[in-house]
Amino acid sequence: MEKHLSNKFAALSLAVTDATISGDAALAPTAVAALITAANNPPASIGEMAAIVGLTHSATVRLIDRLEADGLLHRRRRVGREVLVEITPAGRRRAEGLQDHRLAESNGFLACLSIEERVLLDRLVDRMLRAHAARGHDRRRLCRMCSRSSCTCCFDENLDETKEASPDGTATCEDA
Repeated sequence: MEKHLSNKFAALSLAVTDATISGDAALAPTAVAALITAANNPPASIGEMAAIVGLTHSATVRLIDRLEADGLLHRRRRVGREVLVEITPAGRRRAEGLQDHRLAESNGFLACLSIEERVLLDRLVDRMLRAHAARGHDRRRLCRMCSRSSCTCCFDENLDETKEASPDGTATCEDA
């Protein structure tokens, strides 16, 4: 059962990923992540952006070059050689459209579930995301594509990764 469930869960995660990043054929998934990250956060250094998006520093520089040439991101110099990257108004509009597409596609996967199943799934996903973050994974990278206005999964420091998430409210991470 465990291997079977893991396999199905991995297949579902790929299907959701493929659907949610398909909103703009002109942008690679890392470019989509960079735009949404820039829209959700204050200006960041290229090193911070590389850590969040999951690219090397040099690959991030090339990505930012392309997005800046398209008028979606802008570099601004800070102290010494440090450069901050910020989103332009055109980039913000593009990121909002990508985010709208991402959420609409995600909703398509949830449409087959009842309200009760969605409530349970919401609690289970919160629990899994908090547990993932608690293992030391960078929360900024984990939530790089989240819609911050509707995201409560793991950025609230007061949330406990062992929050109950079972139909009867009795199971915790220790029980899993």
